[in-house]
Amino acid sequence: MLPYILLADHDSGVCDSFVVELDKHVAYAAVKTVEDGQSFLTFLANRSWKDLPSMILVNYDLPDTKAPDLLRELLTDARYLSIPKLVWSPTGHKKEMEECKLLGVKRYLQKPSGAFELEDIIRQIDGILKAELSIG
Repeated sequence: MLPYILLADHDSGVCDSFVVELDKHVAYAAVKTVEDGQSFLTFLANRSWKDLPSMILVNYDLPDTKAPDLLRELLTDARYLSIPKLVWSPTGHKKEMEECKLLGVKRYLQKPSGAFELEDIIRQIDGILKAELSIG
């Protein structure tokens, strides 16, 4: 099974673009998407140790919660501690970034507004995944 990124974002257009770009540039990984916090937590709870994502990317503002609430929940289960977590937001407020980093986020990203920004994020994700998975 391919390593995969769990993407939690309610914007289906962004999710679709992310999947397409990741497929183009990071062929060794797949994407699974959910659209809200409850679906995110349910998805993870239903996974065995062997089927956990290699990375988690969460939109800061989901319809039913915010990223910090999800991150706090993940801290309560040892299964999720070693998974690199990233958060993106269109605002990039310093307070939001600091809060997420205190909760274990590896990187806080500006949510892409176009293809160039998305490609940059994919490059960053590729580097993080390769380091985490020890891929040369």
